[in-house]
Amino acid sequence: MRPTSADAGMRAFGHVADLDLDLRSSDRPQLVTALLAQCGGRDDASFWWSRPVGVRIAALLRLVAMTDACKDVALSARCAVPACGELFDFVLPLAALAAHAGDEAPIAVVLDPGRAATLRRPTGEDLRRWREADPPSREAAVRAMLDALALEGGLSVEDEPAVAAALAAADPLVDFTVACRCPACGAQTEVAIDLEDLALRRLGARQRSLVAEVHRLASQYGWTEAQVLAVPASRRARYLELIEEER
Repeated sequence: MRPTSADAGMRAFGHVADLDLDLRSSDRPQLVTALLAQCGGRDDASFWWSRPVGVRIAALLRLVAMTDACKDVALSARCAVPACGELFDFVLPLAALAAHAGDEAPIAVVLDPGRAATLRRPTGEDLRRWREADPPSREAAVRAMLDALALEGGLSVEDEPAVAAALAAADPLVDFTVACRCPACGAQTEVAIDLEDLALRRLGARQRSLVAEVHRLASQYGWTEAQVLAVPASRRARYLELIEEER
């Protein structure tokens, strides 16, 4: 996969330090920030905390595309028509999505007649603050989010649907859906995909694979973690093949 200007400084996941990351952590804001500070070309956690959520997700997708050397990801979904329920495959254009991170411009929201508001985009820091606040109810959580994001115009909890729709339209990677046609019945199905979760699961699978490679090669040759991971992936694969052939 050829690097782009958006990938400047980014490296593939796979250094020794990457094995220390707990990719099963439930604190996703912290985990995403740690990943991007480590691999994203800016060794500066404060920078990544300040980035809009859509920009962080796009960077994660670029990291996955670079790590897996792929432009697309094969996924499965089930037809939403109850009488059908067919399981089918589709392809998610990972590299193309990563190129559409959106921008940081404020978002205008049209509310009921005569009312409007301007919002800023939520950032990683917002996600961290809202998570740590642990609001007592959904209404309190919505209120805190609206208060944090409003730049102009008063907002009430009842404005949440309009605000959510405006944020989704301006930052599609945050609340992502893909339209698929069921090959069995032809019905159109909207598939919701948590892109952040998708990226973290793929990187978690890569981490587990690397740990297994280190274990087998270190056991066979006495190499350290750093020595194993310093060997190019193609050569590591060949060494693993040789180990299997000798068994």
